[in-house]
Amino acid sequence: MKRLKVAVIGAGFAGLIFSNYLLKANIDVDLYEEHSKVGIPEHCTGIVSSLTSKLIGDASKNNIIKKYTKLKIMAFNDSVEVFTKDDVIKLDRVKLENDLLNQFINNGGKAFLKSKVKEINNNKILNKSYDAIIISDGVNGFLHKKYGLGFSGRTVYGINQEFCFYDNENSFEVKFDNKTSNNFFSWYVPLKDKVIIGTGAENPEMLMNAQKHAIKYFNLKSNPCHTYGGLIISGIKKANIRNGKIIAIGDSIGLTKPLTGGGLFPNSLAAYLSYNLIKKEYNLIESIESSINFTLNILKKTNNLSIILHKNPMIVKEIIEISKKSNLIESMNRKIDYDFHNNLIENSLKDKNTYKFLLMFTSYYPMSLFKLGIGLLRDLV
Repeated sequence: MKRLKVAVIGAGFAGLIFSNYLLKANIDVDLYEEHSKVGIPEHCTGIVSSLTSKLIGDASKNNIIKKYTKLKIMAFNDSVEVFTKDDVIKLDRVKLENDLLNQFINNGGKAFLKSKVKEINNNKILNKSYDAIIISDGVNGFLHKKYGLGFSGRTVYGINQEFCFYDNENSFEVKFDNKTSNNFFSWYVPLKDKVIIGTGAENPEMLMNAQKHAIKYFNLKSNPCHTYGGLIISGIKKANIRNGKIIAIGDSIGLTKPLTGGGLFPNSLAAYLSYNLIKKEYNLIESIESSINFTLNILKKTNNLSIILHKNPMIVKEIIEISKKSNLIESMNRKIDYDFHNNLIENSLKDKNTYKFLLMFTSYYPMSLFKLGIGLLRDLV
């Protein structure tokens, strides 16, 4: 039986993880990348759950910089520490993508670096015919747009700065307020020999001012030794993912977590699901399309809720306050997966302290609870 052949355009993380899983499913894969190297331009913090690390495989195991057991959530002058179900992992994003590329090549995949694809003609690239063509050219890529693919939704401008400062804490921090971010949140990630401070801003003109406030808040007084960043996708309204035999993946269709903007989990999950369906001899294109749609539906369950939290940091403060008073946070410890955000909502609704939380929230902050309820209903409908 003739082996199917797929072209993947773009060797960012999404293109690499799909390429590796398709190769594992006995599909011939040609990978096209316009740059001479992968992992550039660097833009992602690279924090994932243990589950996502397992989905990525050996390349993730070999690129673990640090593990965290808890997350500190801050809003204005209030805070709470949350212990996660499993370790949260900080990956070396640049080396991870290089290792994924080497793994792909070593397993028989063909990679064409410095090869910018400008045109797809009758499912052909450079006169090579393919059974499916996957575009992974990023949120600003022109190729997916050329074929009517992409998403509509909200984007945020993000920045990361690394400081050569020693901090070996086993937790990282996120902060919601109106100074250290703009309709998003800021973060502090200790890496032992250095720390990352970053933030997001819906208004690009406010990004650097928010970052200055974040640096001041986290009390970093030295100059950064490394700066990088890019667009963060924070929730999608709809996504066009397929045009005939052409399918888009990754940031180009908003395959990212609405609350944090991370794309490693959803792309790993969609690639893994595609692999399993193909191995069961389901149709190649339909397997990829249904896996992406399944993953997008999971992400959409927290779209509106995430935006409400980003744009209303006072509500985050109120949630922290009531969660502590009702003992909900304490009972939810060790039950929270860093990447499966919708599970957090489902598990909290089943918790014995939820009724206390809801009663106290209704009593103290009825309008905030109403806003959250509307957002949750929009996500679930």
